[in-house]
Amino acid sequence: NASIISGVSNFPNPFDSRKGGEQGKTRITYTLNSDSDITITIYDALGYLAKTIGCAPGSEGGRAGQNFVPWAGRNDAGVAVSKGGYTARIKVKGQGGSAQAIRKIGVIH
Repeated sequence: NASIISGVSNFPNPFDSRKGGEQGKTRITYTLNSDSDITITIYDALGYLAKTIGCAPGSEGGRAGQNFVPWAGRNDAGVAVSKGGYTARIKVKGQGGSAQAIRKIGVIH
């Protein structure tokens, strides 16, 4: 259902994860129609899981309206990922049902 999640993008894209601070992150952006339970899973080009980000309903990433979730190009172990293409899968579970959106993210070094 497109109305559950909309306006999915990320900026900058691609991004250079070696840069420090805010420059070294991409912000995954989307709009939700209600407070929702969010799971963002980021996979590398071969389909291996790199990072899982969870956002509780009502928190940043899981609130009604526009959300901004940063990813600094690190995996679940805190290690910088390789350069290349990544796929972010945003799963939404809210009052209006469930939905998912896919976003391609480029990491450059």
